Amino acid sequence: MPSNYTSISRDNERKYGTDIGRIGPVLLGNRYADRTHFVFELLQNAEDALGKRRKNGGSRNVRFSVANGTVRFSHFGQPFTEQDVQAICGIVEGTKDDDLTAIGRFGIGFKSVYAVTDLPSVHSGEEHFAIRDYVHPVPASVIALERGETAITLPLRAEDADAPHEVASQLQRLGGERTLLFLREINEIEWTVEDGPSGYCRREEIAEDEGVRRVSLLSARDGEDPSEESWLVFSRAVQHDDDHAGYVELAFGHASDDSGEEAIEAVGDSRLAAFFPTEIRTDLGMLVQGPYRTKPGRDNIPRDDDWNRHLVRETSGLLVDALRYLRDHDLLTARVFDALPLNRSRFLKGSRFEPLFDALRDAVAVDTGDHDLGRFVADVDQAQLTDLRVVAP
Repeated sequence: MPSNYTSISRDNERKYGTDIGRIGPVLLGNRYADRTHFVFELLQNAEDALGKRRKNGGSRNVRFSVANGTVRFSHFGQPFTEQDVQAICGIVEGTKDDDLTAIGRFGIGFKSVYAVTDLPSVHSGEEHFAIRDYVHPVPASVIALERGETAITLPLRAEDADAPHEVASQLQRLGGERTLLFLREINEIEWTVEDGPSGYCRREEIAEDEGVRRVSLLSARDGEDPSEESWLVFSRAVQHDDDHAGYVELAFGHASDDSGEEAIEAVGDSRLAAFFPTEIRTDLGMLVQGPYRTKPGRDNIPRDDDWNRHLVRETSGLLVDALRYLRDHDLLTARVFDALPLNRSRFLKGSRFEPLFDALRDAVAVDTGDHDLGRFVADVDQAQLTDLRVVAP
């Protein structure tokens, strides 16, 4: 049977007061530079729900549709529980505050939908409810669902003529933003826009070795030939208070050179990712990802947080492991160094990613002091690469 929405609403009134509908926009309305950020919040929630339902199989695809003045999002993850209803109607709490592996905590994150709607609704299992004034669940009409489907509907404001176009534009950008690269549960995002485009982005992966996987990202719209990117992703598990807390990861662009040989390619736009890209540029030619603690808007990551500093140190060790793997698989060419932290001027003492520079300097066993590694690398020819300490067994 469904949760007791009246009871949850009364509890929230005691927690947040009777004026939350008026002050809510002040508390929650300025956390996101882009009001379509809610798209990523919904994807994060679906990723977690699919992870909880992993053993039960089922579709790993999610769907967005924009039609009849409504955004509809659906997935086939674990259906909502009463705890989930309480969490999505809360403001600061999620289902597990200390679960660093849960990337889509409800709480404040879900409130980003109020940038485009006044009355979101959830339909999942036996739960069918809308949320008034941010925190008050009320019964909603039952809608038809596929077996195991969860649907979230966001009726757009009738007076907001720009919202459908902005949402459609965000959906079209999902493929180019490498949205699926660091996810492990969602395989495909499908999207359709009434009287507009449709498309998908898809993730395919093959395990190459322990902690190494080859990921292909495909995206297309309206029947076009898909564009494709290939990545070599290295992962290292991390723990928090002796519990598994996810993975730090490095992703190298991977392609074939003019001769058809496999090669690593440096990427130009490298932003630190906490499952999805943030606004923090790394000055690296590879992508860095981890279960970082983020600010409520999820677009920034506190540099001085102890846990975040720990993740960077773990990533520096992973970088050395990755270079050994590239050596063993004939991928450690001079082009790899285009992706690496070589210039001290970009990785100054005390800067966020200084540990990666230091790890590389120590690994190649070069007495550089505080000078750039760039001059050293420029003098290294392909034959010498296999003699570097970094590639020693």
